[in-house]
Amino acid sequence: MQYPCIFVLSTCVLVHRYGAILLQFNEDLSEIDVVRIPEMYEELVAAYNSIEKKIQLLKDTLSVPLFMMLISGFLNFYASISNYYLPEVTPHFVLEAVCNALTGVVIITSLTLCSSKVPENMLKIKKTFGELIEKYQLMKNSEKEIYFLERLEKRDVIYLTAWDIIYFKKSFLLSAFGSVFTYGLIIVHLR
Repeated sequence: MQYPCIFVLSTCVLVHRYGAILLQFNEDLSEIDVVRIPEMYEELVAAYNSIEKKIQLLKDTLSVPLFMMLISGFLNFYASISNYYLPEVTPHFVLEAVCNALTGVVIITSLTLCSSKVPENMLKIKKTFGELIEKYQLMKNSEKEIYFLERLEKRDVIYLTAWDIIYFKKSFLLSAFGSVFTYGLIIVHLR
């Protein structure tokens, strides 16, 4: 029970650090003086490109491990349901079933909540870019100088995935627990 949770915790800490980098960039971006934007566009583009490359590397690196951890979480759920089929259900097996179910809940919930923070923070950055564009357009009324901000604002948000099959959004929790509940009912009624 302890090893899947340790892997999930270390993954969540790593993803949280990347989310903190995104939040710091967003904070720095929101403090930029609009008058200095033309002087800083190369620095802004380089910083954002660097962060985006790191997030893409994180996504590529964690894709398969996230999938395996999710599978582990779902298997913990189904292992707890399988105790229902034992001829005699002793307190030991009930305790094991509860521990397996809780481990599954912790794995799926924490991975989903941690991994969904990265795209949320990227959306905050896009919103800040939009605000900078509006402020600059009101001041200078020149489209040539804000072209780079518009390009950064229009970039796609990077979602962490589990083997490019499951995209980590908070809405995934509803689907995950709904499927566990549905299949759990089917398995229980097979008896």
